[in-house]
This record gives sequence, C-alpha cells and structure tokens, in this order.
Amino acid sequence: MKSKIYIDIQAKAIWYLERYATSSTNLKKYLKRKVQNTYMSLGSEEIIESIIIELEEQKILNDKFFAEGRLKTLTSKGWSLKKSEYKLKELGISQTIIKDCIDELGSDKQELDLIAAVKLTKKRSIGVFRRSELDDKIKNREYGIMARAGFSYDICKKLLTEMTKEEVEEIYD
Repeated sequence: MKSKIYIDIQAKAIWYLERYATSSTNLKKYLKRKVQNTYMSLGSEEIIESIIIELEEQKILNDKFFAEGRLKTLTSKGWSLKKSEYKLKELGISQTIIKDCIDELGSDKQELDLIAAVKLTKKRSIGVFRRSELDDKIKNREYGIMARAGFSYDICKKLLTEMTKEEVEEIYD
C-alpha cells in the first residue's frame, strides 16, 4: 500500500508529464521544488527517486527519446549543435545520450551545423536573404546573430559573404 505522500507526489509527476516533455533530471528538480516546504517534504527524496524509476520502467519517461526530439527541434529552429548540446546538458541529459543522438542524426557535425545555420539565415532574413544593402553595421549585426546561435566564424563567413543565394537555397531544400 502506497502512502498518501507517495500518491500526491506521483500525481504531481503525472500532471507535469501530461503537459510537458521532460528529462528525468528535470522532472526530479520540478518535484523537489513542488514538495519543498509542504507536508510532502518528509522522506520525499526517496519517494521521488522511486517514482522516477517507476516511470522509466513503464517507458513513460525516457531521456533518449526526449533528447532526440529536443535536438531535432532546436536544430530546425536554427540552433547550432554546440548550443543545442549545451541546452540538453542544462536539462539534465547525460553526455553519452547527447552524443548518441547527434550520431543518429547522421552526416557530420559541420554539415548539420551548416543546415541549421541556413535555416537561421532564412528565418532572420540575413545573409543572402537580407532585404537591404550590406554595410558595416548590418554585417556586425548578422555576425552577432549567428555567433549567439553558436555557429563558428567559418560557417558565419561562408553563409553571410561567400555563398550565393542558389547555393544556400539548395542546402535549405
């Protein structure tokens, strides 16, 4: 027979999982925050651990599936692999799972970063998609956008100054 505290914490976990895709570490942080300074805090550490393990065994909570989906989403938004990897680490995904997910995406890292960078240039109307003439102010702004997205100088330079619109659109498609 499970205690009332266990059932209440489990209900919070299921409520959260119904609404958000998350990693086990992130769910653990959420549950710790929710039970802190309540009647549920007594013995909550062990209860939270057992709930996480139970959800993983039932395949409700799976860090690998979460990481794969999140990585695809972030790169399609125009984030570099480096920035996406940092975000996944922040969400509590282990380095080995991140590496496996990147390997499963196929291609080499440079090519994946180039595709993500092209998506960002199209989305932000920079590089060959810019609507105005290139001057120093616009050039610095575009390099800043690309750098904040986590792309290397080589990729920035290639996309913003060296490639033609036809070459970039070929990569985009």
